[in-house]
Amino acid sequence: MTGYINRLNNTLAMLKKEAQLAGLSLPAMLWQTARFCLKTRLGPRYFVVAGMARKSFNDADKWLHISAKEYYQALDILNPPLYRKLTQSKLSEKALYQLLHIPTAPMLGYFHPINGVTASGAPLTTAEALNQLLQQHSGSTVMIKPLEGFGGTGVLAIAIQHSGDKLQLQSVGEQQLYSSEQIIDLYQRTNQHPEFMLETYIQQSAQFASFNPSSLNTLRLWVLETAPDQAEVIGGYLRIGRAGKVIDNASAGGIMCPVNLNTGELQPGLVKKTPHRDNICQHPDHGAPLAGVVLEQWPQIKQFAEKVLLKLPHTRFAGLDVTMTEQGPLLIEANVAPDKDGAAHGNIPSVKLLHAARKHYVKHH
Repeated sequence: MTGYINRLNNTLAMLKKEAQLAGLSLPAMLWQTARFCLKTRLGPRYFVVAGMARKSFNDADKWLHISAKEYYQALDILNPPLYRKLTQSKLSEKALYQLLHIPTAPMLGYFHPINGVTASGAPLTTAEALNQLLQQHSGSTVMIKPLEGFGGTGVLAIAIQHSGDKLQLQSVGEQQLYSSEQIIDLYQRTNQHPEFMLETYIQQSAQFASFNPSSLNTLRLWVLETAPDQAEVIGGYLRIGRAGKVIDNASAGGIMCPVNLNTGELQPGLVKKTPHRDNICQHPDHGAPLAGVVLEQWPQIKQFAEKVLLKLPHTRFAGLDVTMTEQGPLLIEANVAPDKDGAAHGNIPSVKLLHAARKHYVKHH
């Protein structure tokens, strides 16, 4: 009972604050929220995160968002669960991209004490073998990632330098020194072998680096198959890391700026630590312009994302993480079951998933 009362009080406090930010009376806020929740089966936090009470929000857009139950039902039709593991393991995901010639960061090796192998086919099973591989990339930076995970957990960017005869491995951002043995220990799981993947460090375009130079800044694009051999970007937002951080994930404090699909213009950003939209127009750590900036080559980025989705087997919807390099767009990873709240962050019409799923179901039954 106490827990229920606490949740109710927290919800009321959230709605009261949002009413103040939106310039509404509390009764008006409660009425709008109740009407939305009853009609969509979504919660009050979703209503607040999406900024639906703000004057700038188009009232008709409120009804383009589907409930969690509808979202996952549509997902099961669009992306059969049996095939989702293809992209949920970074090892199979990377192999799939390379086979299908989808531009992505080249894989350097897979470390495992029994099955580990470098991209050239040499064994990568010991600290000595890892040291030899890293020596080949002295003077550069490599990315090290766990095979599975989310939110950027366990991701390291390692700058490799020689200090005399000794190899110096330093994490970008934290500036912590490692040995090959210590890196292996980091990925040791209980009662399991340590394993991780190494790939080339991506040099993002000058514009993407300008948003925050320490992190790889990526677009999360929701892409949906609308017809055979045809796909559409239905929404998205740019994720920008904080100063000194390597990853851009919102769970690590990153900023999310929705993108105008027609123009590629960044909208005011928000962060996850509060449900209220902060309308961030400049980077809070160093003042880099965000809102109002138009992404370069935006039509090409959308076209790239649509082509990627059409290449993925048995996948009709995905949240694609894409960055820009001076050579063009690059795929970081595909999320075949992205967080449904991403639709609130980017005001993405998730109802399109429901329509596509119904259309596909009718066609095949």
